[in-house]
Amino acid sequence: MLKRRCVLLPFLFLAICPMLANAEEVRVETPAALQTAAKLAKPGDIIKLVGADWSDVKIKLILKGTEAKPITVQSQVAFTGASELNLRGEYVVLDGFTFRNGSLKTGHVIRVRGAHNRVTRCTIEGYNPESIDVRYQWMSLYGHHHRVDHCRFTGQNHSGTTLVVWLDDDGEVGRHRIEHNHFLNRSRGNGNGFETLRIGTSETSMKSARCVVAENLFENCDGEVELISNKSCDNIYERNTIVGCAGALTLRHGNNCIVRENLILGDGDRHSGGIRVVGEGHQIIGNHIEGVGDRIDGAIALSAGVPNPKLNQHTQVKNVLIEGNTLIDNAGEEIVQGHGLGSRSRTLLPENITIKNTRRTGKPQLKRLKPEDVGPDAKQK
Repeated sequence: MLKRRCVLLPFLFLAICPMLANAEEVRVETPAALQTAAKLAKPGDIIKLVGADWSDVKIKLILKGTEAKPITVQSQVAFTGASELNLRGEYVVLDGFTFRNGSLKTGHVIRVRGAHNRVTRCTIEGYNPESIDVRYQWMSLYGHHHRVDHCRFTGQNHSGTTLVVWLDDDGEVGRHRIEHNHFLNRSRGNGNGFETLRIGTSETSMKSARCVVAENLFENCDGEVELISNKSCDNIYERNTIVGCAGALTLRHGNNCIVRENLILGDGDRHSGGIRVVGEGHQIIGNHIEGVGDRIDGAIALSAGVPNPKLNQHTQVKNVLIEGNTLIDNAGEEIVQGHGLGSRSRTLLPENITIKNTRRTGKPQLKRLKPEDVGPDAKQK
């Protein structure tokens, strides 16, 4: 175990390095050394994983930092084989973890529980089983107030959502920020369960999650019709760039979500989609949708609803504001009212829909995110 401390005169130490007072930097080369360091870790400490790559390891970390002094675990090694990471913590930063060329039989590649944790500059790449039907999640968030930023998720080709927010814990849940991440090259699935991002489930869809999904880049994510699957209430999706994805940003369950200032470009994919809406009280504002296919029959699709629906069915669309959206050269209709009417007992048309200021020409006024703007290699603000 190696330690690094400020080398300063005692009377200058607290004035110049208050955040490092009593903090340690520990370098570990084995899973056993990591567990020992985690048991001894104090708020403000930094644990660095160094040396050769780690294969077939199941890491379980229980750590507790503070808002002023989080505990940081940085990885300079890659994880392969059947490796996975399970964190239960408060004010913990996971920095630079890479999982590549491995697979699991079930579970989660990275699972985060607790509160106020951050996952940053991490990569999961090609972590696929031999069979497309083997289901596990690449990253799962439980608890509340986590942040996932500047991560890259690439090359998933099996069943299981890439990033999931779960709301079935007791007590406070949600309020996560998912931002500046790069999702790419998610190949076509063979049914449901191939979403790139999902917040909630049908069973918990009436819970308020209050998550923010902002300034992420989605490229060639073709898993299923629901590229993003919203299954909870009060979430915000803003300033994301979606390019050439064979699916739609879908408000599948839940109410009172905001979808604003997203740039959605079909990029020649005839299976691409725009925004699909189910539920009440949503706002679809200032989005630019151009060149998408007819996967959902139009650029913005308001679904038909089921009378007295169960949690897993389509509720009637009501009280939705659609304002200031730019819709250019999309297949199908611009705005579909009653998508799926007549199928699976869906007989209720949308009610009280306000549509204002739809634009049909013009270049995107929104920033198109590029790979250098997001992911582990981007310059962080």
